[in-house]
Amino acid sequence: MDMIFNIVVFPGLLYVLLWTVALFWFFRKFMAALHKRVGPSFNGPAGSLQTLFDLSKLLTKESITPKGVNPYLFSIMPLLAATIAMLPTALIPWTPNLTVVSSQYALLGLVVLIGIEPFLLFLTGFGSDNKYSFLGGIRILTQMISMETSFFLAALSPALLFGTMNLNSIVEQSTWMSFWILFPGFLLYFVALLGLLEQPPFNIPDAEQEIVYGFYTEYSGTNYFLLKLAEFAEFMAVFAGAATLFLGGFRGLFFDNYFCLFIKMILIAIFMMTIRASTPRITMKQMLNFSWSYLVPLSLLNLAWIMLAKIFILGGVA
Repeated sequence: MDMIFNIVVFPGLLYVLLWTVALFWFFRKFMAALHKRVGPSFNGPAGSLQTLFDLSKLLTKESITPKGVNPYLFSIMPLLAATIAMLPTALIPWTPNLTVVSSQYALLGLVVLIGIEPFLLFLTGFGSDNKYSFLGGIRILTQMISMETSFFLAALSPALLFGTMNLNSIVEQSTWMSFWILFPGFLLYFVALLGLLEQPPFNIPDAEQEIVYGFYTEYSGTNYFLLKLAEFAEFMAVFAGAATLFLGGFRGLFFDNYFCLFIKMILIAIFMMTIRASTPRITMKQMLNFSWSYLVPLSLLNLAWIMLAKIFILGGVA
């Protein structure tokens, strides 16, 4: 029964749906405030029901399959992308007593599941039989290859510092001292995530002014909803992952529970939205230069810093 509850309710499908609706509304209101726009305000308190109405509209609209595409590939990729995006939640320690899948290699599983999602989105563009979708997919693949190196190196920082890939152990060993030691790694991890999530200034794969809407172009109705569900489920996974690896996870100042983790996830979301609202999109050439000339070398230097801090500051913690 516990496993069924975890799959269906928390941290399963219902929780992901609730997170998606709530975060989408929060995105719109927060971005409206930063841009001095109105945002949703009529339906429900502060426009809170507008997102539910948008969701119901998407689910009742016709899903159109263009001529010439492989109908099976075209239809299965949104569902597969949404499913894979939700899998990392099983590895996250949400509370001191709730980790659906506890493993000594949970960190490795987390970064692999997060890192494979852009490849699935490439396949959605590849299977759309549309030049703009295909270009968006190629851009995703290029960006993924460039950003994942830094992402993996930054994610290794806590494992190197604490000597374990078990996420529960990483949370338990986290202290204020380890937070400051890991802070450069957190910044590198966050920047690499912006690239993996195709968020500004790295929203190159779905640039509307250049390639219509990239890999999303041919999708509508339920299939489009599944792709957006995959996007917001991945937001949840990467925010929870960042909070777990670098910010102490469910641990708080006065008590340890889910709400401590949730507050940290929301703070990371606000940080991301602030960058999203204030930075213009860069070009592919600029992204490649930034990634390989700056982000990867800094990630390698960060690993050297972690090793030095472990020896000389923490006295060689096992």
